[in-house]
Amino acid sequence: MNKKTILAIDVGTGMIKVFAGSLQADGSVAILGSGAAPTAGYERGVITDINALTHSIRQAVDCVIMAVDSQATGSVYLGISGSSLVMQNSIGSIAPTTPAAATSQDVERACKAAIFAVADSDYENLHVFSAKESIAKPGAALEVEAHLISAPKVILQGLTQALANNGLNLNGIVASGIVAAETMKTEILNRPNNFVFMDIGAGTADFVIYVGGKLCFSASLPLGGDYITSDLMQGISVNRAHAEEIKRYYSRLSPDLRNQGVVLDCNDYGTTDKHISFDFLYDIIESRVDEIGAILYDSVKPLLDKHLSVSGQNLECIYLTGGLGTMPSMVSCIAKVFQIHTETVKPVQLADEYAHPANTVCYGIIRYGAKISASEPVTGGGNAWNVFIDKAKKLLKF
Repeated sequence: MNKKTILAIDVGTGMIKVFAGSLQADGSVAILGSGAAPTAGYERGVITDINALTHSIRQAVDCVIMAVDSQATGSVYLGISGSSLVMQNSIGSIAPTTPAAATSQDVERACKAAIFAVADSDYENLHVFSAKESIAKPGAALEVEAHLISAPKVILQGLTQALANNGLNLNGIVASGIVAAETMKTEILNRPNNFVFMDIGAGTADFVIYVGGKLCFSASLPLGGDYITSDLMQGISVNRAHAEEIKRYYSRLSPDLRNQGVVLDCNDYGTTDKHISFDFLYDIIESRVDEIGAILYDSVKPLLDKHLSVSGQNLECIYLTGGLGTMPSMVSCIAKVFQIHTETVKPVQLADEYAHPANTVCYGIIRYGAKISASEPVTGGGNAWNVFIDKAKKLLKF
């Protein structure tokens, strides 16, 4: 792989997923292959064993390297989620360059001021978004409310170093839910201005709130499909892999089967006694789905009231993605508790083999990496004069 090849690593609770993509001339990215490996050392957004996690990531990367028949890795971006991330809003105020109006450069300076206002030497800022801008009158200060996402330096540095020791050099670490939401935002047709994007995976649920088309808040909760899997393991006495298969099997069935006396053959290799009543599965799974929906509502609703009430607007839609976002009962549960239109989204720009809600985060990470790579000058194949100019510009910045 050359420098215009990008690896996107999605660190999930259940699986590590990796996409390899090639940056195209128009700035898009073509998927070359994918890899995956079971996650170890990472539970519901918390790193419990950095060496085990690093080994899992390396396994998944090796899978994709073999798939695309290359030993090089190109640019590597890794996405993380969970409680280690700090999401907060901060106010930045600066004097505009031109009194008559604020420019995009002014907004950028105000965002930097917002970062400085809450700066903590133990944390590194990953992303910053201008959530709301206001300037009272010409000549007055520009005030920007910025949404910031940061992570502990000790975690970022430890993970970066551990991967480097295993031959994998990172170009960047990103917040998974954020890059997924920002990518899908550009691809959803007829998207409203006020919506919530939720990525519900095995162990974490990330949500991002947009008001007036602008990202105004995000958060990550330690809940997801693993709770359902654990309930099935206990209720039916099966291992994790078997419980996952039963969960996927159930999600393809109609809820109309309830109270019809239907018995399902849920046997897998090594079992013969797993003939389970649909009603029994329904009670186990749907009670947990309702609980997840209620927790999401209790967490998101106060934030919606806060950010929407300021502008006098209403929530228009909720978009679900991630593994649990594909479950029909999860979609109907969210729609019911929020009393709003809810639908599942997936990266439709991908080939059919990759276009699944469970791959939305990996797609978001690789699109993020492609955007960064496209903005970098190509020095290896350019002429000597252009290489000299690029180096001179970097030096003059200091």
